[in-house]
Amino acid sequence: MKTTLTVCLLALFASLAACNSEKRSTEVDGSEATVASETGQLPADVLYATRPLIGGEVYRTASFQASSLLHFDTTQLIQVLDTTDAVFVKARVHRDTAAYTGFVSKAILPE
Repeated sequence: MKTTLTVCLLALFASLAACNSEKRSTEVDGSEATVASETGQLPADVLYATRPLIGGEVYRTASFQASSLLHFDTTQLIQVLDTTDAVFVKARVHRDTAAYTGFVSKAILPE
């Protein structure tokens, strides 16, 4: 009985250790993938690519009162084209087979 219990506990600890090490390796790979400018696959007019901190909208003009072209979430890759405006960046977002170019608030993008 004690032998069976010992074997089961060892198997449980080994399983937990394997899950933790796999989670750590995924986090490392995810952080390396966020450096999109190092991949060399960005179009020439793109300054950098990033993912937003929170969901948001792509506006037609650089104003919060402008009509919205597209809603996006934190999984969407945003290609930043111009950063000269104080509040907005000019950005391109791909959804399905279409590319939407408009303005995204700088506040929701990582620095």
